[in-house]
Amino acid sequence: MLRAAAISALLAISSAHAGDKTNDAIAAAVFDYFDGQGERSAERLNRAFSAEHARMIGVLKDDGETVVRTWEMEDTIANWSKGDPITDERTGKIVSMNVVDDRLAVVLFDSNGRFLDALTLAKVGEDWKIMSKVFIVQE
Repeated sequence: MLRAAAISALLAISSAHAGDKTNDAIAAAVFDYFDGQGERSAERLNRAFSAEHARMIGVLKDDGETVVRTWEMEDTIANWSKGDPITDERTGKIVSMNVVDDRLAVVLFDSNGRFLDALTLAKVGEDWKIMSKVFIVQE
């Protein structure tokens, strides 16, 4: 698990650009993903992801073995949108954000202290979209 001090230091670095239009738009897409998942909102999830093109890859343990699994986001969004909203308290934090050429970004995201996501976003037209999500389970 990432240490709290390391997370705080990285958040301080990424928040140095708070209020920047590009960083704010990227953060909005990331939180559409996180909050949309909790709300079971297909609208927010589709706003966050380039659903028909995006993929999710997880490095997981299965019977003690490390396995890599891949999901199509179009199917995943349909699954995440089912059921009642999550009522348990959830916290999501941007750990770091790197933007290149104002068209490509990589965001490390702490999802509820359970998962660490590496999100790759690209600017599609005027919108920032998550193109891929790679995650690990925090231990």
